Amino acid sequence: MTPTSDSLLLCTIALALLSAGATALLWNRMRGRRAARVAQRGALLLFGELMAATAILVWVNISNGGLVVSWQDLLGNQSTRGGVFAGQAGAVRLDPAPVPVARAAADEEIPAAAAAAYRAVRFSPSAGGFQEATFRGPASGLDSQVYVWTPPQYATEPHAYFPVLELLHGVVGSPDGWIGPMNVVEHLEAAEQSAKVYPFILVVPSVTPVPGHVWPWDNEECSNVPGDGDVDSWLTQDVRDVVTSDFRAEPAADGWGLMGYSTGGFCAAKLVLQHPDRYQAAVSLAGYYTPDSDTLTADTALDHANSPLWLLGHGRTPAVSLLMTASEQDHVDPAAETAQVLATAKANPRARATEVQSFVAPLGGGHNQSAWEKMLPTAFTWLSQRLTGPTT
Repeated sequence: MTPTSDSLLLCTIALALLSAGATALLWNRMRGRRAARVAQRGALLLFGELMAATAILVWVNISNGGLVVSWQDLLGNQSTRGGVFAGQAGAVRLDPAPVPVARAAADEEIPAAAAAAYRAVRFSPSAGGFQEATFRGPASGLDSQVYVWTPPQYATEPHAYFPVLELLHGVVGSPDGWIGPMNVVEHLEAAEQSAKVYPFILVVPSVTPVPGHVWPWDNEECSNVPGDGDVDSWLTQDVRDVVTSDFRAEPAADGWGLMGYSTGGFCAAKLVLQHPDRYQAAVSLAGYYTPDSDTLTADTALDHANSPLWLLGHGRTPAVSLLMTASEQDHVDPAAETAQVLATAKANPRARATEVQSFVAPLGGGHNQSAWEKMLPTAFTWLSQRLTGPTT
């Protein structure tokens, strides 16, 4: 039996019902001293609650398409600390030759008042070697958090400017997903040992800065929604500008990449298409490619304007790069979705400037961080082939 099998669901339901029946049958038949009877009744109740909770968890896992698809996946045994996943240490050759990157102009000058506001933001030490700040973005008007990690070279090369990866989490989720379970710093530092991966500045903002809009059905999916919240402006202007104002971050678009998982993958794919003046490349880890939130789908214009699939299938798209990764066992955002995006981009002659590639991880894993962690070494190498390195 696997975590997604009907037989496991039926077995857990049967055990939950049997435990409930046993509790009713044996409750008044306990023998021994009072303390022993209390302990036996407590054990019956605890076992019954455990079986009921297990049945509910199995049902939730199956009904959501298989968040966990194997026992190894559940236990984290398929996680690959340090980028040792066979196939990502060199055998994966999406594009073995680095893609020449034309210098992209830096963003337009930041208005004086906004620049002063960004410079006034103060970062403080946080977990995992990150620095954290909460501030109100002048462009979006939103108050939220951003975490920044600088590589060791940032201290040893005081005159260098570094490329940046903006990392976007899923929904429901938080920046902690990247900092903790995804082990992004550990994987980046391991990947750098290949001499094919740049020392990046890592930037992890909240992708749900609008208070209360933190669920899959009501968040803005990294978009500007009139009368609701300008989350696009928060991520692509406020977060970007505070980093370039407070850190030695490369300001040009060819020094900035996006990477996200699940909803963050959707965001990365759409933002690189919408803002080629700010980002050169993006990686979507098990993302999807059409809006999912009612906030966008209820308005056809918003839906189309923020759909990577629609953007690649209609009109002219920019000279940016997009990598879509997926797991063979992910039933929430399956690999078939990436095939649809590839076919759509290929069918649109005006999308030829956009490089679109996909990679399906050969090892199993459901729609969870253990599976996405496997994809990081390939993603870092691919991004380093498409972005500029540190400059002086």
